[in-house]
Amino acid sequence: MQTNQHLIDFLNQQIANTSVLHVKLQRYHWYAKGPYGYVIEQYTKDLHEQLDDIKKCLGVRVLAIGGRPIAVMSKFLQEATIKEAEADDEDYEVVKTLRHDYSQLAQEIKITGIPIARRQEDEATAGLLVDILGKLEYEAIRLTKYLIDADR
Repeated sequence: MQTNQHLIDFLNQQIANTSVLHVKLQRYHWYAKGPYGYVIEQYTKDLHEQLDDIKKCLGVRVLAIGGRPIAVMSKFLQEATIKEAEADDEDYEVVKTLRHDYSQLAQEIKITGIPIARRQEDEATAGLLVDILGKLEYEAIRLTKYLIDADR
């Protein structure tokens, strides 16, 4: 086993997570309804593009450290820690689910990914994960603000 196999496995898990979330966002983009359905349609389009960039960066990083990025749906579903879309597509439920997913991904990177990269003395991967963490946390905060505003 490669000495950095744990890091490759973690990055592949994040590729799986972003892939599942990517499909979930597509569903929400197509089927969002409720008073803020149009806003969610536009917001999910932006998130979809951002996740595509994140997934590409993760895949390139796996290749750079000698691994093979996973690239098939069955593996995405097998390796992902987030679940497929289950929301009823109402705007509040969509935002609540997305906030949970973004927060979970941020926590996984903060608690697991960055420490693994630093133990491997792989500052390039650690830096990439810190950048992704910032994007995920920013979106989680935006989604939380929406939920607080919606509860008023």
